[in-house]
Parts: sequence; structure tokens; C-alpha cells
Amino acid sequence: MTRMLRWPLMAMFAILSVALLQWTVQRDTGPHAPVFAMERPAYGPATYTDLLVVSNDRFALAQARIERTPDEWLPHAGAGAAALSLFRLTGRIAHLDMAEQAIMTVRTLAPTPSGVPELRAELALARHDLAGAARELDILSRASVPPEKPTLSEAAAMRGDLAFYTGNHARAASLYREAAQIDPHVSVALRIANLQRVSGEFDAAIATLAEATRAEKLAPVVLSSIALQTGMIASARGDYAAAQDWYDRAEALFPGHWLTTLYRAEARLANGQPSSAIAELERVARDHDRPEAMDMLALASRVRGDSTRSRAWAEKSGAIWREWSGKYPAAFAAHAAEHELVFGDPKEALRLAMINARARPFGEARLLLARAFMANDQARAALTQIGLAERSGWRSAQLFAIKAQALTILGDTDAAETANAQARAINPKIGDPATRLIWLAHG
Repeated sequence: MTRMLRWPLMAMFAILSVALLQWTVQRDTGPHAPVFAMERPAYGPATYTDLLVVSNDRFALAQARIERTPDEWLPHAGAGAAALSLFRLTGRIAHLDMAEQAIMTVRTLAPTPSGVPELRAELALARHDLAGAARELDILSRASVPPEKPTLSEAAAMRGDLAFYTGNHARAASLYREAAQIDPHVSVALRIANLQRVSGEFDAAIATLAEATRAEKLAPVVLSSIALQTGMIASARGDYAAAQDWYDRAEALFPGHWLTTLYRAEARLANGQPSSAIAELERVARDHDRPEAMDMLALASRVRGDSTRSRAWAEKSGAIWREWSGKYPAAFAAHAAEHELVFGDPKEALRLAMINARARPFGEARLLLARAFMANDQARAALTQIGLAERSGWRSAQLFAIKAQALTILGDTDAAETANAQARAINPKIGDPATRLIWLAHG
């Protein structure tokens, strides 16, 4: 079950392999809508609350085993894995602290190369420590006893993640294919679909997600994650109504997840339903203390002309982002930079965006850094970052919109108009006021 839940709870993250996708397309070259199998019976907790109970019980059991055998590394590994799963589910930094403590204890107690280096690699990825993850995967590759296929598949997929987050899309795709060939699994499918989405291959990403729902029985949380990803694709295209439908479907499949609520509220804001969106965001801010909800409330309040309420929410979220990014700079610098760009200090936003880009120099980080450069009147530096993202294979309306802004400032109006046209081709609503309210799924 841990493998089944691992990637959907991140992230946020195909078919059995790209070859299978190609085979499917070749069989039927006519236009057709991908068929999702979302309603069939599946195993696993049915709601967020149910899964949280199961996850907490798993962690408590691991803690009890540690009390019985404190000097054995395996119980500590169990606690680390359980805490890491809780972090992915709740987003609470306390769970990341617990995972790090337990997994570092494993390193102390277990002789190399034992001590589940694949788990240590997962922790490193959660902290956005690409070099650390690579070291642990290298240790795993030198194990005297070859790991089982599921572990080998996940190791290949994590190497694909490393390639993705360094901006090497071709290498990432190759490693994801390798992972699928070793042991086809939905976590690989989600990675492939994510890569296709950020590469602008929206139809391929939707086909990948649809096939994933038909390839194996899936837990409700996984099906919900697939619905969320499909909604994000609709949002990146500017189809905010379809995005809302998919987010509502995600909630129906796996009720109660705060992350789903954030996306649903975002779509409602974009679709002119601010009252219900704000009520939901206030609930998430109150019940889960999520700074993302507070940022979205601050933005919605600003757009509605309530500057006092906007400042209050921004101050509260800013304090959380400063605490989190101070403790785990690489993991939370991007979120903190987004906050500073909209509500705070442009110079601080640039500092944080640079930290983020050094940790994971992929397209999303380069777009954020470009925005920070623009906010600091450095259009040429921004254009350099956009060029690097574009050459990596990143394609989004936001990329071309930022490129157009930089080119306009630099006086190249013809190139700016071309970039604007490229942005509108991806998302015809890129310039609409509603798009200003898209905080999460902007592409």
C-alpha cells in the first residue's frame, strides 16, 4: 500500500510504458476521447480522515516496535517511512521532522549499504536535495543482494525524477520508461503524465492518466490524484469550468483532502464563485493551518478591494513560510518566494527564488526566478531563465506570457507579440482577470 500511495500524496505526479501508449494510438488513429475508469470498486481508505487514521496507526505501531528494540535499525526505518507518508498526506512540517529523525537514526544503526537507502533517497527528494538522493541511489545500486523488482523500478523512477528536476526531460522520459519496463505501476504513470503536461503535451497526458485508471485497481486517494492532475491540465488550457468539474470529481472520489479543497476553491474563484471559494479556503486555513489557503485568501481579498483583510492573511501566511523556509530552505523556498512576489519584498523573493533554482533547476523554478528578476527590473536576466526553461522542453502559457513581458520591456515588440500568441494558443484566457486568481494550477 505504501508504494501505491507514495507518488499521489506528493505533489502531486501513465500507461504501462510509453511504448504501450504508442501502440494504442497506432491502433486507432481517429479522434476519440480517453476513457477513464474512475468508478470501479477499489481497495483502501475511502476518505482523507480514514487514511489519516490508518497512517497514524502505522506510525504508532512503528514507534511501539522502536520501544521494544531501540537498537535495531528496521523499526526506525518503519517509523521513517510512516512519517514520510504522513508528511505527504498532511503537509505538516512536524511529520517531515519525524521522518528525518527516524531515517537518520537508521543511517547510524545500519551498516552500509543496508538501511534502506531507497527510503533515504525518498527523504532527500522530499527535501529537494537532489545530490543526496543521487548518493543514496548509488548506494542502493551497489547492494550485494539485488533488490526486488518493485524497489528497482522505484529507484529508476527516482532517477527519472532527478533528471526531471535538473531540466533534462529526455533523460527523465527514458528513466520512466525503464521503470515501467521493470515493474509497471501507477506511480510511474503519474510521473509520465506530469512530464507530458509540463511539456505541453496535454492530450498525451490525459491519455496516460486515463489508461492508468484502466491498467490496475486503484485506491480512492490515487483515483482522486488522477482527477486532480486532469483538472490541472484543463486549468493550464484555460478551461476553468472543466477544471472545476475534475476537482469536484476528485473530492467525490476521496472526500476531505485539504489539497483538493484548495484546487476546488481556486477553480471557483476563476469561475466567478467567490463566496463559496472563500468559505472553503477559510476552513482549510482554520482546520489545517495551510499557508497556501491564506495566500489565496489574501489574493482574493485584494481583488475584491479589501486591503485590510488581504494584509492580515498575507502576514499570517508569510510568518509560516518564513519559518518553514528557514528550517528547510530548498524544500520551501519556492512557496516563500511566490508569497514575497505577490505580497512582500521583491528582493527577498529573488533571494528565495535563487535558492529554489539552485536546488532544482527545472522549468518551474526557472519561471519563478524569471518572475523574480522581472520584479527587480532585470528583464534580460529574466529572459535568460525563460530561454533555459524553453530549451529544456518546458511549455506553458505562463512561460510565453513572461517571455512576452520581458521582450516588451527590452523593446523587441515583434518577438513579444509572437510570444503572446504562443501563450494564447495554449491558454486563450491567459490575459483575463480570472487567470490572476489561479494560484496553484497556472501551468
